[in-house]
Amino acid sequence: MSMQSTEQVELGEIKVTDKKATVLVIPNIGTAVAVVIYDVQNKVGGVAHIVLPESSLANAHHEELPGKYANLAIPKLLELYNALGGQKRTTVVRMVGGAQLFNFGGGGGNILNIGARNATAIRAAMSKLGFAIEKADTGGNKGKALRFVLATGQLYVRQIGGAEYLL
Repeated sequence: MSMQSTEQVELGEIKVTDKKATVLVIPNIGTAVAVVIYDVQNKVGGVAHIVLPESSLANAHHEELPGKYANLAIPKLLELYNALGGQKRTTVVRMVGGAQLFNFGGGGGNILNIGARNATAIRAAMSKLGFAIEKADTGGNKGKALRFVLATGQLYVRQIGGAEYLL
């Protein structure tokens, strides 16, 4: 068996691969959301580490980080995925992260609830392109880590300080 090669997906980054030995990891996902896409038949997979729901929230230099904003990241993720042979009918999409790490009291934290807004924007962008999110582990108030094993399509999630489980 060949050695697994582990690659970290940084904030705002998109990685898509068909190399079976690849394991994509994110050690700490806070309010950001990781979208994991996988073709169970063709063994093509990818991860987008999305930071903000909408590029209009900032002076977006779109070329800087294609994965930074949900509205730009999802079409880009699917474009790269399709280019490697990812087929819609055998695709599973999962989503992890979107914690609410800041609570300013008085319920006013909702305005800044980037985590939940990221998750909502991702669902909308995916739906627009005809994909549903099969499984999601979002929300809560702790960061999470993920490990996505391309050879099997298994996605391991761990809440920071907790035990790893399969999503």
